[in-house]
Amino acid sequence: MNILRSLYLLRRSCLLRSSYLRDHLASIFVNILVIGVVWLSSVALAAPTTLDEFRIEKRFGIGVSAGGPLSTLGLEADINLTPYVTLSGGIGTGLDYSTLMAKTKYFLLGRSVSPYFAFGFARWWTDGTNEQDVSPSVLRNKFLRPLQNLKDGFSVHLFYPAVGVQFLHRSGLSFYAELQYLFQMFSLANGTYAGTGVQWFF
Repeated sequence: MNILRSLYLLRRSCLLRSSYLRDHLASIFVNILVIGVVWLSSVALAAPTTLDEFRIEKRFGIGVSAGGPLSTLGLEADINLTPYVTLSGGIGTGLDYSTLMAKTKYFLLGRSVSPYFAFGFARWWTDGTNEQDVSPSVLRNKFLRPLQNLKDGFSVHLFYPAVGVQFLHRSGLSFYAELQYLFQMFSLANGTYAGTGVQWFF
């Protein structure tokens, strides 16, 4: 009889503990839920409501580009001076030569996709290369002399207007595509080129 009573009391104790744990876990879950809702609400209230506010909050950007004023591949850095004006700079490579550029962009802000106008300067140069068939074709056909010996190197200074479009996600991730009309300084030889890139703003 004592054994049965002991088993009964043990079972009752386990059930009470189990009920207490259930209630306790439910309370913890509710507390976490309330804290989460309050935190998400504060983040939503603190988040910029318009793209111009967002572009000032996430003012700096770094990324990579393909094509464009940095030729084949490049690294770029942006700073949003105002919600509408961005200053960009970068270094890159045409595989057989080096490149650098600086430009300013003026945005017509949309909700997440914004067209822009740009104006910039670039330099493509090498002290010498054994490759005679350099790319892109606009460099080879427009800016270098016919049959120029590239072992002696070259230095091409460019300025250009451009039009582009940028997609900027609220996370800070950005994609852009841009069309340039390149002019060679001093000779005004010219040609079109295009580029694209991906950046992270913080």
